[in-house]
Amino acid sequence: MNEHEHPKIVQDEINLKEVLSPLWTRRWKIIIFTLLMSLVVAFYVSLLKHSYKATAILQIGSNKPKNTLSINDAFNESSASYEQIQTQYELLRSRKFAERVVSKLNLTEHEEFNSGKYNDKLQFLADRGKPSSPPTIGQVVEDFQDRLKISPIVETELVKITFTAYDPRLAQKVANQVGQTYLQYQDEIHSASKESTSQWLVDQLEELGKKLESSEQALQAYRESEGIVDVKGLDGLIESELTELTSSLLKASKKEGDLKVTYQYIQKHKGNYTQLTDLQEINSKPSYIQLRRSEEEIERKLTELSQRYGPKHPKRMSVEAELASLRRNLKEQVNDLVIAIEKEYFSSAEKVKADTERLNITKQNYLKMSRLKNKFSQLQREVETNKELYSNYLIRLKETDAMGNYKSNFYVRFIDKAIIPKGPIAPNKTMAVILAFILSLGFISMVVILRELLMDTLNSRRKLESFNEAPILAVLPKFRPKTHDGDKKYYTDNRFVEAIRTLRTSLLFNHEKKPPKVIAVTSSVPNEGKSTVALELARSFSEMEKVLLIEADMRHPTIYKNMDLPAHRPGLSNLLAKTHQINECIVRDKNVKLDILTSGITPANPLAFLSMKRFNMLIKVFGNFYDRIIIETPPVNAVSDAVIISRLVDSVLYIVHGGKTKREQITTGLRLLRQVNAPVDGVVINHSENIDTDKYQNKYYTNKANIIKLPMRKQG
Repeated sequence: MNEHEHPKIVQDEINLKEVLSPLWTRRWKIIIFTLLMSLVVAFYVSLLKHSYKATAILQIGSNKPKNTLSINDAFNESSASYEQIQTQYELLRSRKFAERVVSKLNLTEHEEFNSGKYNDKLQFLADRGKPSSPPTIGQVVEDFQDRLKISPIVETELVKITFTAYDPRLAQKVANQVGQTYLQYQDEIHSASKESTSQWLVDQLEELGKKLESSEQALQAYRESEGIVDVKGLDGLIESELTELTSSLLKASKKEGDLKVTYQYIQKHKGNYTQLTDLQEINSKPSYIQLRRSEEEIERKLTELSQRYGPKHPKRMSVEAELASLRRNLKEQVNDLVIAIEKEYFSSAEKVKADTERLNITKQNYLKMSRLKNKFSQLQREVETNKELYSNYLIRLKETDAMGNYKSNFYVRFIDKAIIPKGPIAPNKTMAVILAFILSLGFISMVVILRELLMDTLNSRRKLESFNEAPILAVLPKFRPKTHDGDKKYYTDNRFVEAIRTLRTSLLFNHEKKPPKVIAVTSSVPNEGKSTVALELARSFSEMEKVLLIEADMRHPTIYKNMDLPAHRPGLSNLLAKTHQINECIVRDKNVKLDILTSGITPANPLAFLSMKRFNMLIKVFGNFYDRIIIETPPVNAVSDAVIISRLVDSVLYIVHGGKTKREQITTGLRLLRQVNAPVDGVVINHSENIDTDKYQNKYYTNKANIIKLPMRKQG
């Protein structure tokens, strides 16, 4: 076994336990919802009428002198096909057959189809279930078909006819009448079938012969009207012509496009001899190249004569005349080439136009030929189909004449007629309640689990492991306070007390230097239990040292309620306003020897009071007389009081409601505290329901007789 396998299994068990723990936490809500839904279903089922089912059994057989013929042989001497067997079943289920039975028994007037499905226990519900007007034949037939069930018994000739009704006598009557009506229907079929199979085939052959002759005449008439000789050959010629014209048009279009650029350039620079000679179509012509070479030779000759003779010398004048004549010839050559290019461009454009027109005509001919071909193929297929049908029916006629006029008669008889049902088959109250209980239990359990998984709170170990914004100092379980001794509240839950002691130990030993003396307790939003945590933490510290609890939440004070003190007794605000002395404001908790400074009278601006230098001085003065000072502050995200106080303390505890506080709220509050460099030691998860704490504590402290109460420490 791999050494890493066991830890993985343990982790999976823990995760499964955390997923299922919300079910145990909310077990009473789940039980109440499940029982309520079961009671609703039980009450609803009790309002339904009882349903009765009657069954009749028919046999479908043959009267041939040989062995019994099954339904497979009902329509053929050898065996009936599966489709023929299903036809008999569907005949019994058909709407037309149901209308016969409804009319025979006059069910449209029967009370069964004129009342609702509810009984008379609640009259208003029974009246509401009745139709406002008499049902039509269509509605009765539809209801009749829903209640009728045709069930063939496998590998037998037997068929079950079952009908369900609120009236047991009606159920019996309808089941028997269905069999009787089917028997009458078969008799009608045999009496109406007077023509033989041969005569029917002769009639069909006569009709098919007319269709075949008509289709052949239509094909010949179409061939003559359209002049069709060889459809495939003509179609091939048109396709070949279409291909050639398309290729020719593409080449002509390409040539036109190339010449169009040259033509546009010529039109733009027409008359500009220098620009026109830049065209490759001109300067690449052999005649132009020859004239240019002659021009260059004469220019060199003129240059040599210019160096020897003056402007009036006959030889120089003769060369200049020859050069001028050559240049005129060169310009005329360029103009001739330009005109030739323009003509070639116009010729290409005309060719493209002509090819396009020919291609369009060829396309029209191709489409026309396609229509002719499709119509011709359609008429030809019709002729071939009629020939094949005529041939098949002719063969069947010969076979029938050879077999003679054989008839296969089959009949229906009752094996068991329906009797009056002895007891109802529905509603099954026990099964309905059990199903309702199971489904509602599964539904509410799934809702609870999904709700816990989708909540963005710190309500599981998995979510705590992914929380990296601050250390987790302790997880405090959810509990209910117990009251005694004059209705004063004492939080005596063993798990909670031990969790508080664990938090106290973390604060004393987690610091590298000395433990924090002044501790602030805050939270993200109201109602996260910070007042309770602050009071219980102060009581825990008071077991071994002198402690002062200061309620700095002047906006919504709650500690006076827990201590059963007057709401308007003097406290912190009175000390800061200098209206009372310290001994008038501090109250002592005699049960645990704890000194408490409540918030006092609520001022108009608590933030201004807490921002006084006097508040800082009070904390320093109290530090000389107390070993530990715990300050309960307002929520960080609600007001700025906690941010002001956090700068005056040694440690800040951030209380988080495990089931309500969103992670975004926690992150926002911690960010506000870190912006002022507050000494945040970590987060305390309060009201935890799904995170397992050390369960041995409850068991360890259950026996109260084993606990010896030591005398309380005397305070100075």
